[in-house]
Amino acid sequence: MIGSLKMPTTSEDILADISTASAEGFRGQLIARGQARAMIWKDGELPPEAPKFDPKLSHDLRSYGYSLLGVGLRLREMDGNHNEARIAFEQAATALESVISKGALGEIDRGFHFVMAAVSYHLAHLSARAFSLLSIVTDNGNFSLMEKSLSLLIRRDFNAIEKLIFDFRISGLGSDQKITADLQHSIDQYEKDQEQPGDSDEYWLSGLDLALTDGFFAAIAEFLLAVERGDAQLSDNSINRLREGLSICSELNLVPQWWTYRAAIHLLSDLWTNTFHQRLPIFPAGGEAEDWPNLRRLFIASLQRRFRAEIDLWPSQVLTASRAADQSDNLVVSLPTSAGKTRIAELCILRCLAAGKNIVFVTPLRALSAQTETTLQRTFGPLGKSISALYGSIGMNAYDEDVIRSQDIVVATPEKLDFALRNDPSLLDDVGLLVFDEGHMIGLNEREIRYEVQIQRLLKRADAQERRIVCLSAILPEGEQLEDFAAWLRQDQDGDVVKSKWSPTRLRFGEIIWNEPYAQLNLQVGDERPWVKKYFEGFVPPIGQRRVAFPRDQRELCLATAWRLVEDGQTVLIYCPMRRSVEGYADVIVDLHKRGALRSLLEVDVAKLASALSLGKEWLGEDSAILKCLKLGIALHHGALPTAFRKEVERLLSEGVLSVTISSPTLAQGLNLSATAVVMHSLHRNREIIKSSEFRNVVGRAGRAHVDIEGLALFPMFENIYTKRNYWERLISDLSQKDMESGLALLVLTLLSRMASRVGGDSAALLEYITNNAEIWAFPEVENEDPKERKRAITDWENNLASLDSAILSLLGEKDIPDDEVETALDSILQSSLWHRRLLRKNEHIQQLLKTGLNSRSHWIWSNSTLEQRKGYFLAGVGLATGHALDAISTEVNDLLVAANAAIIEGNTEGAISSITDLAEKAFWIKPFTPDPWPENWKEILRYWLNGDPLTDIPNGDPDETLRFVEGGLIYHLPWAMEAIRVRAVENQETVGVLALPIDSYELGLAVSAVETGTLNGAVSILIKAGFGSRLAAIKVVSDTAATFTSSQELKDWLRSAVTIAWGERPNWPTAETKQMWMKFVANFAPTTEVTWAERRYEVDVRWNSMAPTYAMPVRVCIWGGKNLVLSADGTELGTLLSTFNPEKLGLIQASVSQELGKVDIIYLGPDDLWL
Repeated sequence: MIGSLKMPTTSEDILADISTASAEGFRGQLIARGQARAMIWKDGELPPEAPKFDPKLSHDLRSYGYSLLGVGLRLREMDGNHNEARIAFEQAATALESVISKGALGEIDRGFHFVMAAVSYHLAHLSARAFSLLSIVTDNGNFSLMEKSLSLLIRRDFNAIEKLIFDFRISGLGSDQKITADLQHSIDQYEKDQEQPGDSDEYWLSGLDLALTDGFFAAIAEFLLAVERGDAQLSDNSINRLREGLSICSELNLVPQWWTYRAAIHLLSDLWTNTFHQRLPIFPAGGEAEDWPNLRRLFIASLQRRFRAEIDLWPSQVLTASRAADQSDNLVVSLPTSAGKTRIAELCILRCLAAGKNIVFVTPLRALSAQTETTLQRTFGPLGKSISALYGSIGMNAYDEDVIRSQDIVVATPEKLDFALRNDPSLLDDVGLLVFDEGHMIGLNEREIRYEVQIQRLLKRADAQERRIVCLSAILPEGEQLEDFAAWLRQDQDGDVVKSKWSPTRLRFGEIIWNEPYAQLNLQVGDERPWVKKYFEGFVPPIGQRRVAFPRDQRELCLATAWRLVEDGQTVLIYCPMRRSVEGYADVIVDLHKRGALRSLLEVDVAKLASALSLGKEWLGEDSAILKCLKLGIALHHGALPTAFRKEVERLLSEGVLSVTISSPTLAQGLNLSATAVVMHSLHRNREIIKSSEFRNVVGRAGRAHVDIEGLALFPMFENIYTKRNYWERLISDLSQKDMESGLALLVLTLLSRMASRVGGDSAALLEYITNNAEIWAFPEVENEDPKERKRAITDWENNLASLDSAILSLLGEKDIPDDEVETALDSILQSSLWHRRLLRKNEHIQQLLKTGLNSRSHWIWSNSTLEQRKGYFLAGVGLATGHALDAISTEVNDLLVAANAAIIEGNTEGAISSITDLAEKAFWIKPFTPDPWPENWKEILRYWLNGDPLTDIPNGDPDETLRFVEGGLIYHLPWAMEAIRVRAVENQETVGVLALPIDSYELGLAVSAVETGTLNGAVSILIKAGFGSRLAAIKVVSDTAATFTSSQELKDWLRSAVTIAWGERPNWPTAETKQMWMKFVANFAPTTEVTWAERRYEVDVRWNSMAPTYAMPVRVCIWGGKNLVLSADGTELGTLLSTFNPEKLGLIQASVSQELGKVDIIYLGPDDLWL
């Protein structure tokens, strides 16, 4: 009897067993050895010259795994410590996985072992690993029917599992009649063949297995309905059915079935407790939430109906769900990369939407803004919510203002939001939630200081308590820095930081050592060091004249490593700490492919790349090496690529079309690009080793949830092996964390440190120098300083002063404060700030120095500016030096700005281009508006850009330099300069022209939009800002339809107009390459009510097979055998629906027996697509 197997009798005994079995060193680090072998195993075979392993290793691992699985289940059954049980389950799963994941394909009971290992991972709350493990055997698992249903449940393939169950149950394969008939047939056959040797048990065991399978399927069907409806009673019924079946298995000693039933009981009960139904509060805290019940229901239903049903929360999210639903709880969330931060943000957004408030989602990069917009569109678009990313530079025009006021969710960079709020604080009045993604952006550089000051200004708004703040990060530190940071953002609310080290995948490290003619792979698994001596072999490329073997340098070794990893079915991300290193890969890949050294990795029809290739051709040119790489299945990604093209590449990556990505530091700043393996091109930037926090963020991209069980971070070393290995091992072992010191404090300290170098002596001398020296803010000369060091120091000094001035003006510049009240005003606005909290951690003398330095510079600004000037600089977001430079050219640039806009209104293309060019020529000499690069032919580039011409037609110059100038100089820097000119002039009430009219009496916004979008046509600009990616196609669309819309609402009306719809129905419009892009844009930007999810109720006729079921009984409807059937909760056929519903429906049906005879009540959560 299975039930009589000897097991620990108390939870204390079980805990002791688990503690012993999971302790380090147990059985000679059995799991580490198993994992080490698995990493170099393939189909149960080790590579030549690999390290040797004990022949009994697989047996020991399997025994160990099932023992731990058993004691873990026993502990749960005794209501013991579930956390300890999860330790046992993870160890059990890892042990089993190390035997089966790369073991022999023909192993007996392979499918059973995979399912038990996956169940173990799932019970360890590592459902993504369970999913990934089963992906290995999707098509060749050799599962029993029960095992297959569990596998599909773990993989969240609800369509497939329902088909499996209904095919079995509706067809009667497990019915009493079928089993009886089969049993009678078997008995007859046995009697006929009884003289032949055989096992008589076979005849009745097969029938018993069918009965147990039928009962198992009935339970699973009932559980699926429980999940669809959020019905706890149905979940309980399902588990009780399984317990009855388990008892039968135990009595009859049916071991595989007993394990399957037992595992299912625990799997379902544990899964139910972590579903959205259970974890997402029905009554949220934090004030008004009128639309919460409706949004909550639609949100849960839409996630469940995804291709991979999303029905539960990860451990990193479970305890946060109730807090996320509390509108009054400011959250600081610190979770590893890919550990579920975005889902927590989505729950916070849902809660805010339920209160009728808007959301602003702040991302540090324009590249990340585009990706975030796509993610939020997928989640909230079906709920009828509008999502837009603010396009372009610092600055604000009528369209941007319209977006902030009208859209439910706006995605923006900190700079874009900051400029908007400086000039119109009321834009935030209807915003109830600010999400700061990659919120660790605190530090010494200009952007980090702006970010810190911006948040402080938001926290000091009079209406700050009406607005929730949520901060997301993967690399927040521990200790007092995190305490101060969290207390600052949470404004000293009760409650902890949401912090967890849980990750859906595990991470391994390794190195590739080039030892010509072979590359050796060395791996680390605990104390084990498995290796593959001949991981790949170098060779001379077979095509062309090259005689040097491949690989011949570090870059080629990285590529050879990537292609070798792809051979093993992995996706690869090559990380380059320097952007220019990324660009260098494109030509090398194209050349090596031509020479036959690198094969194409593209495994789909090239038509799948149509949109990306079209945009790439438009921006990069048909002969671009980046596009040639894309056609080979390789993506090159960095922040200087055009936004529209980059978005398409990111879409292809998310869809698994591209196998290898080569990325720049944008990856370390939050961009969601992941792969099985991360290959480090280098560990240095500008001859300095990268920071540990950056390294952790990058290698955290290794391992994709629901794809990989583990990620691999590799560093290829072509030469200087000893030195490089030391750097590599230092980064792997370096546990130092992101420095979250106040950037404002660091900035003042850096300036004071330079002064100290001049003054010498102690801190008292420095304080005297700051207090009484009139020339304190002149560059402090240091005797005998090296000329190169001095030049660098002057640049740093000027940049740091500009940052400090901008910060001070951001805090106080809009206020009418007399000079003698500046210190009091600073103290007030910085009260409870990060600056203030970090100062309190310093000794009194350091506090005095930092305060004196900040106050001294503030007085200096006040003594060198007027109130009107400061207000203008504040609105422009610039410091004192930049403000003075703008003052000096104001008369000329004001005239040019007005002239440019007037020319656009008049349709005077030449006049507009001329005025904008003259304005740029003056503005580009002023920091921070100076572009980098600043090509010699920049005027020619600007002309092509404004004229709407393809950039690839420019005859002169470097195409890459042109592209970077457009992205940096024209889309970012010049619009900022133009907006700074505008707001400064308006604030100072400056006049223009012979009539001396106030500048704000003229149209001033068209020229900025033209520069941002590359067209003088206002409608085209709006179309591009709204998210249509092709500039050339946008020009064609507006031209063909003679569009003249001037606002977001007019754009929507135009999209729904008969003229535009008629054009859109043409097969190759706007062009053959951009047709799909256009259709997607229209669907997202102007969705119809028919595609918006809603709760829709119907009463439908039904013909019952016998007596009508009880009123309000939950039922389900399905299409089977061409009929629309009504089934009971357990999948028993009850009747036929007399209406035909759409088999391709997107939504979720919840049906129950109607009070009216012969009818069922249907609640449909979805778009208007239920009926044919």
